[in-house]
Amino acid sequence: MNKEESSYAIYKYDFHKNPEPTITAKSDGTDGTNNLNIAQTCFASLFDKNSVDNLGKQNKKGEFTRLPNDVIAKQGDIYVWRVNNSQLKEWWTRNGKDRHGIDNYEMQELESNPYCHVLIDNRPGHCILAIEKSTAWGSKPDMLRDMLLDNFNRILADRYDLAMRIESRMKPTDIWQFVYDRIYEHGDYIRRVTFTFQNPKKINKSKTTEIKSARVKAIVRTAEISKAIKGFYTLEFDQNSHGNISPKNRDMAEMVRLCADNGYDICITFKDFKTYRINDYVKAFFPMTKEMLNDFSNGQHILDGRSILEQWFDIIEEQTQDYVNEDEIPKRRDRGRK
Repeated sequence: MNKEESSYAIYKYDFHKNPEPTITAKSDGTDGTNNLNIAQTCFASLFDKNSVDNLGKQNKKGEFTRLPNDVIAKQGDIYVWRVNNSQLKEWWTRNGKDRHGIDNYEMQELESNPYCHVLIDNRPGHCILAIEKSTAWGSKPDMLRDMLLDNFNRILADRYDLAMRIESRMKPTDIWQFVYDRIYEHGDYIRRVTFTFQNPKKINKSKTTEIKSARVKAIVRTAEISKAIKGFYTLEFDQNSHGNISPKNRDMAEMVRLCADNGYDICITFKDFKTYRINDYVKAFFPMTKEMLNDFSNGQHILDGRSILEQWFDIIEEQTQDYVNEDEIPKRRDRGRK
């Protein structure tokens, strides 16, 4: 990914009646049932002043910090929203000397407000949120999602007796494609690969396929002889070793294929992504360039009359049709067990 391009995590949002009406909603006689049909309009009203009032976050002590935010561009029901964080940076400065002539130092704090972009497609029936992966929020879009959701729900509950859900779009990913994307698209690298082998005597044999590889058989046999429940085979790597973790490495490819066929687990730990397990559901990310954001802000349209972001969101919807929301992901279980 080049420096002019950012990666955006994709989310779907929807609305439902707030399960526990707030004191404000009760006193105003507001019933969310009457607002469900206009929920997207209610949501859009949060941005009427080109910023969300009282947007903020709480620290562990419960202290609330307001966060600057502003809608920097809007076309129809599509918004480019800039959300700032509040970060305190510490440094030490020299402050005179003590009576022994030794320098005194005192700590200073400076607040900074780095920002990231949030793109909103609030067209009827679309309801897509795209959050930039930015160091302003620790390169963790979910962290910003959670903060926004708390704020949106607080305001929607009081004003409209509504509650909102914002969920990642996810899909199971081919292990090799995922490794390739992490290394070459995200600049990540592999730290560790761990294969997990079940002891055949500790599992339901009727659900276990035949192991044809002598190498895998030897590892599984070691777990069996040791009367262990599981056996682990771990490989460690540095950032220069990614060339050996690919389908071109026939032995590695065979290990992956046989583990997948036999229901054994494979975990790949990356520097940034942390741990990926075979057949994991992975969050949807799509790139966006600064030029596209600028074109949208300047009101430019493509040949068919759509805005740049309208086209971008339409492509995302088309390419994520087979994705699911995170609450729809089946729970993992050990396929080698009953």
